[in-house]
Amino acid sequence: MIEIVPVMLFILGWHPDKPGDIDLQRVEVIFASPAECEAAGSKMASRMTQAAAEQSGATYEHRCMEIPAVEEFEAAFGGERSPAK
Repeated sequence: MIEIVPVMLFILGWHPDKPGDIDLQRVEVIFASPAECEAAGSKMASRMTQAAAEQSGATYEHRCMEIPAVEEFEAAFGGERSPAK
């Protein structure tokens, strides 16, 4: 059996004139592999940076993170159940 670890994509944006003011967005798509997430994230962040270049000058990057297993989530949050359960 092949184990699939789902991966979430986050887009981070910031403006050079506003240090410390970061826009964090979680993309509403779950990826089946880190490679798929990286490819989509790179493309999305690049497009967003290009679109903002003439308007706000904001810069965007992406980060991919594996969704933690239920056991890992419970250990991190003191045994509390995730909202999805």
